Amino acid sequence: MLYIRLTKCIIMQTYKYHLRMLKLLFFFITMLLASEFALAQQEFVLSGKVTDASNGQPIPFVTVTTRESLIGTVTNDEGGFDLHLPDSVKQDVLIITLIGYKLQEFPLSTVKSPLMVSLQPDIIEMKEVQIKPQPPTYYILLAARSMKMNYPVQPFETQAYYRENITENNGFLRSAEGVFKTYYPGFQDTLKNQNQLMLFHKAETLSELAFMKKEREKSEAKEKRKDEKAARKGKTVEKKKETSNDSLKIGEMFGGPDNLLSLADIVRSPDNCIDTNMFGEYTYSFAKSSTFNSAELMVINFKSRGKVDGNREEGKIFLDIASNAIVKIETQGTVVIPTLIRPVLFVMGIGAENPKFKSSIEFQKVKDRWYPKNMQFNMDINVEKKRMFSANDNSNFKILGALIVNRIDIGSPTAVAKEKRYTSKKKPEEQVFNDLGLTWDQINVIKR
Repeated sequence: MLYIRLTKCIIMQTYKYHLRMLKLLFFFITMLLASEFALAQQEFVLSGKVTDASNGQPIPFVTVTTRESLIGTVTNDEGGFDLHLPDSVKQDVLIITLIGYKLQEFPLSTVKSPLMVSLQPDIIEMKEVQIKPQPPTYYILLAARSMKMNYPVQPFETQAYYRENITENNGFLRSAEGVFKTYYPGFQDTLKNQNQLMLFHKAETLSELAFMKKEREKSEAKEKRKDEKAARKGKTVEKKKETSNDSLKIGEMFGGPDNLLSLADIVRSPDNCIDTNMFGEYTYSFAKSSTFNSAELMVINFKSRGKVDGNREEGKIFLDIASNAIVKIETQGTVVIPTLIRPVLFVMGIGAENPKFKSSIEFQKVKDRWYPKNMQFNMDINVEKKRMFSANDNSNFKILGALIVNRIDIGSPTAVAKEKRYTSKKKPEEQVFNDLGLTWDQINVIKR
């Protein structure tokens, strides 16, 4: 009996030992496979600079993207870029494009960082304006009628990098960046686009608003004395809301991602200049042709006859002649301060120039359809507070915003749950839903 028990004990111990060894082996194999998978998913960073071959000057906002995986970014003011790419796309092709320049392609398998690129201006023989058979509005109307053929009908999804800076006399009042996932129900659908804020970061050390600081301090001191008097009488003092460094709410009036996010929706909310119902508000003329990826673009100048939605504006519309697609719209102008407000500003001793603005929306072609690529919005505002016995306040406010599409998902887009949709009614930092576990080192930002 003792022998049998010992035998059973030895068998059980041997079984447990092998079981532990099998578990350890399984754990080791699992970790090894996980390690191999992690290595397979490692990213590499391709850095570079893009210059104009004709003069050697750096070129900003050049599109740098991959042909198949549709991962991209744009160059900064110095022509520099950093492109984060997974190892899995090393067989893809890097494409560098800008309207008016010849496209350049580089197999990623042969590219070394840093990549120095000189873009050649794409010069084509231009047709005389007089021989165009129809007026400019005819071609814009043709583009409007061709939208179903040129822009996505099926839902798609983008991941875009957002950046905004608001400065007063070069001091930062706001500096923020974020990453948006946008679900497009398809440009022909009546449903609105759905935006989800995946990442958000804002600078903590910012300048205090300098404009009318004396008046604010005087008002705050008055409120403080009033509260102290009420407290002495035993009255409850209502707690004041914490004031922002931008107490004029410049950012709320003109900044924020909403304006940039809406620019891309060219079908449901077209710019006034391409709205066929608004043709009477503008004058149109042909400009010198341009190119995009060696294809000829028709360029049409537009200028508002007067104020349109409170703006006086002008710009250019770039049309792909082959497909009648709108490739890019550039707009600049002034926001006209309403006549009713000017007397109020005068009484307050405030002088203000009409704010100047620039905006642009650019599309990229993917599988015979045109998808949003880059959106930009800039504004410049000069204001002055006049004083009798001290120096006037003079402030120049600048708003610089950009939304750059990093990735496009055509095959498997997913709608954004209602509770996760971005809204301007809440602070951005209060509505970040990072479902994908993104980190900033995975995002193709505009190189600093």
